[in-house]
Amino acid sequence: MSPTLTVPFGHIRLELSISLGTCLPTPTVVQKGRGTIEHMEDSVQKVATAPLREQVQVEAQRVRALRPVYFYLIVSIVFFSDQLSKHWVQTHLIPEGPSRPIFGSAFLLTLTHNTGGAWGLLPRGNPLFIIFAIVAAITLLYAYHRMLHVDLLVGTSFALALGGALGNLTDRLSLGYVVDFFDVRIIRWPIFNIADSAITLGITLLLIHFLVSLWNEKAHPHTPPAVEPTETACSEPMQTE
Repeated sequence: MSPTLTVPFGHIRLELSISLGTCLPTPTVVQKGRGTIEHMEDSVQKVATAPLREQVQVEAQRVRALRPVYFYLIVSIVFFSDQLSKHWVQTHLIPEGPSRPIFGSAFLLTLTHNTGGAWGLLPRGNPLFIIFAIVAAITLLYAYHRMLHVDLLVGTSFALALGGALGNLTDRLSLGYVVDFFDVRIIRWPIFNIADSAITLGITLLLIHFLVSLWNEKAHPHTPPAVEPTETACSEPMQTE
């Protein structure tokens, strides 16, 4: 058990836990009553050895990480918004029928039943799409929970891609096809849905994170900080006045 040093500081008491085998720097002068602790900041910096700095860095990463509750919240928002929008479109539009303009002739709603891949790509009716979607969903879940502290941007990209994958997978399992309805005619582009957009956005965020991390590593190469020896006072007990 580590010994504990209790130091009066005004109306509160500071308890310093000293790990066995660890030496504190030269004792700090402590005054009674509402006095001050001189050079406390310098002492704390000396005690903060490399393992402690690493622990602080881990805690900082944990603060910036995407918590599971927010991860599954994003997944749920993407999934249910995708399914609800598809249900609305199927009850108000006819498959391969007339389009409903949203922004003139630039953006319309056109209901199509896609038996191919995302964005209407790849061969139609390929059962490998179902297997691929299941594997992708399991991989994203495993990667999120396997990583100790998932970065906020990475976690968000995983959640977006997972929600989109589950949305299209639900269509394939229940309908045998994917419901697409967003029809952008400013450029020549396949009709898509919310799930496709979420998957694309997730992949884009993940790519941005990778490029930024690569740039930071080249601009600021990581070198482990050298631990300089400090004066200790192991032979003499710490005294307070």
